[in-house]
Amino acid sequence: MTRSQRLVFGEVAQQYDEARPSYPAEVFDFVMSHGGLTVGDDALEIGAGTGKATEKFIARGLHVHALEPSAGMAEVLRGKGADVEQTTFEDWPLQEGAYRLVYAAQAWHWVGGAGRYEKVGRALAPGGIVALFWNRGRDHPEPFKADNDDAYRRLWPEADCITNPFGGWDRETLVGDFEACGMFEPIVEHVVTWETSYTAEEWIRLLGTHSNHRMLPDDVRTQLHAEVAAAIDAHGGVLACVYDTLVFVSRRV
Repeated sequence: MTRSQRLVFGEVAQQYDEARPSYPAEVFDFVMSHGGLTVGDDALEIGAGTGKATEKFIARGLHVHALEPSAGMAEVLRGKGADVEQTTFEDWPLQEGAYRLVYAAQAWHWVGGAGRYEKVGRALAPGGIVALFWNRGRDHPEPFKADNDDAYRRLWPEADCITNPFGGWDRETLVGDFEACGMFEPIVEHVVTWETSYTAEEWIRLLGTHSNHRMLPDDVRTQLHAEVAAAIDAHGGVLACVYDTLVFVSRRV
């Protein structure tokens, strides 16, 4: 059976929930402030996963309707008491003007269809906002980076795609698509920088939730992860990481 890269997260849904980083509080405070959002406002989440962002907006008083196509991911999110509809945004029956906020956290690059921006605009109430955000890791510190890059070059030479935080999208494409849609004000960008660290075991558990790693042959993935873990252990046993959370918001005109 052919596996869809878009849905392989569900194979390790609980691991994803435990291993994936969340987002800084400043991200959610910025979106709430920019949108003039208040307790009780309705929000639509696209590609909710296990609720890394869902929980933060619910905690701020929003009524979130979460769309998640993976059965495994949706099951974990329902276990947290969230309102989940198992569907893609493309297949979701449009509710015109129903939401003050439509957002996607680490998920918009999976959405297809020529009319996706127009569908977001139509789902928003006039003056409502769309918020799209991603975590992007900065380059690893040396000397670990050299050993890590060597392992990837030898075992997965075509892995340049992992350096793109948008999974094939870039800032210029995103801004241009919003402008071409004609339903939104110019994008406002916000960046939140933060730091964390991982042991070798924690980092490998995180890599195991990345869709491109999940699509690798089992033997290649096992060998790659073993060499990356050994490199972390060889350089102190802890990998320091710096993330930029890139936030793009725009208001429906």
